[in-house]
Amino acid sequence: MTTKWVIDAVKLGELRDVPAREVYLDDPSPRVVSMPLVMFVLRSHNRTVVVDTGGPADEEQIRRMIPFGYVVAEEERVGNALARLGVRADDVDLVVNTHLHWDHCSNNDSFPNAEVLVQRAELSHATGPSPEPSRAYGIHADAVPPFARCLERIRPLEGASEIASGLGVLPLPGHSPGSQGVRVDTGEGTFVITGDCVDTFENWDNGGAELPLPSGRFTDLEALRGSLAHLRSTGWLPLPSHDHAVVEKARFGY
Repeated sequence: MTTKWVIDAVKLGELRDVPAREVYLDDPSPRVVSMPLVMFVLRSHNRTVVVDTGGPADEEQIRRMIPFGYVVAEEERVGNALARLGVRADDVDLVVNTHLHWDHCSNNDSFPNAEVLVQRAELSHATGPSPEPSRAYGIHADAVPPFARCLERIRPLEGASEIASGLGVLPLPGHSPGSQGVRVDTGEGTFVITGDCVDTFENWDNGGAELPLPSGRFTDLEALRGSLAHLRSTGWLPLPSHDHAVVEKARFGY
């Protein structure tokens, strides 16, 4: 019998004044949007798995890595967010990063007993000679990038994989070369945590179009379109990584 999980979506800070063209491909408007950074806490029986760990709460790091406005409220710091759920970081044995951009992995080292799962293509790109854009990975000449603080605990994956009963990963390249999603079986259906393959429900709905609207941030647009088409074909329920509606509802599954 497949394990059923419950998903809690936790806000770990917010990007502000982001040009809409960064989120919605070819958006011609001058509007700006705000985007929450989301950590997903998955629980079933006595096990807790975390998907993505948000951005830094350290002001010096913030100034160096963030080209937009960025705010982390006290209750949105990772330790405080976990405490509200009654979760101890030491009890988490598995972290999955949808990709290694700073806003999805900066708190990996808050989970000292967790193995970290990343697609090998993503790790290769992030550690290669010239990942573009390097700022997205938090790479600076005189500092260890966030993803590299736990390199010894990273287990690279090759493509789709079942990682636990009721949990699987699927490659969703395009936003970055090794982006992946996480399939989560719950009592109210199967969800997929999309990473930045789908930023918001507005991308996913796309005004009723056949396919979702790509983000304005990508390394390979055709690969991103292919990933979006694949996601649509699964019939799974998407959980975008930067939508306020996700953290407002907060809990998915039972």
